[in-house]
Amino acid sequence: MRVLVAAGGTGGHVYPALAVLDELRTRGSLSGAGWVGNPAGVEAAVARQRPWIEFFALRSRGIDRHRPWTWPTALAQALGGLLRAVTIVRRFRPDVVFGTGGHAAFSPLVAARVLGVPTAIHEQNARMGLANRILSRFVDLVLLSFPTTRGVPRRARVRVTGNPVRREVTALSSQLGDELLVVGGSLGSRRLVDAIVRAAPDLARARGLRVRLVVGRAAPAAEVATALARAGVAAEVVRYVEPFSDALARARLVVARAGATTVAEVAAAGRPAVFVPWDGAAGRHQHDNARAIAEGGGCLIATEGPALCDLGRLVRELWADEERLRRMAAAARAVARPDAAHRTAEAIIALVEEKRT
Repeated sequence: MRVLVAAGGTGGHVYPALAVLDELRTRGSLSGAGWVGNPAGVEAAVARQRPWIEFFALRSRGIDRHRPWTWPTALAQALGGLLRAVTIVRRFRPDVVFGTGGHAAFSPLVAARVLGVPTAIHEQNARMGLANRILSRFVDLVLLSFPTTRGVPRRARVRVTGNPVRREVTALSSQLGDELLVVGGSLGSRRLVDAIVRAAPDLARARGLRVRLVVGRAAPAAEVATALARAGVAAEVVRYVEPFSDALARARLVVARAGATTVAEVAAAGRPAVFVPWDGAAGRHQHDNARAIAEGGGCLIATEGPALCDLGRLVRELWADEERLRRMAAAARAVARPDAAHRTAEAIIALVEEKRT
């Protein structure tokens, strides 16, 4: 089966798609893999590291709903992207085009629909994003992480699979590590970085606490490392960490934004967490993502604003309570869907077989 992936922009869109490709390849169901995305995005780097994926460059941009004067340019670029996407689909000849949301998925899936190629999309978040809300009205299959996902059209053909997680994450031991892992998503979070720096005096008082802070593009790693060292916090500050499973393996506690893929991977690894949902996420969907884990007892939620000022105290108290951390870890694993990549792969295979008959 030849699969063309349309995904990019952030790790939250890229890594679930990669998990599905890996699953299809492992089970011997993949005869060809293509990927359409931004040549400067994380998706291009992922494809370059895997010679078995053929990468097709297609620049795209989202619509800024707060800047209507930019819409004509975005529309013109989308039209050009659609023409390029039609060429890509014709050249690759996929059995199915699979998208995981975001503007990078839009043109290839529209092109596939025009050319009569089977289409499937996956929504990672508990609230459907704009691109997927539009695409879900005409694609053949809509796959969801949560049965309660908001924004799904009534007539859409839906299947709940969970959020596909990379195999190396689901294989991690349940034994907690010895680090505090702080991560603001693939692009980073300046607000979360600043909160950790402010919390440094509290963190320095926690016995045995060592921080691994992933800053992404949000802040200079060396500058943050210096600030933490001055406060007496043992810390390793890096711009990016790959594979993420290595960081999770060493984590005793995770503090992170609540992007859908981060939430799914932390839960699948069985790591207790404090999630800090980003208020600027469309429809506040990060709050919904975090609540899906918090309701089962697998995490705590620290909202932006005054509550974030108490982050250091909260982390220090959790760090000292090993029994509570173990309970949270068990609860996180209980609500995780470690077989989501398998379920998603099966749904895609079934769709292709159905369309062939």
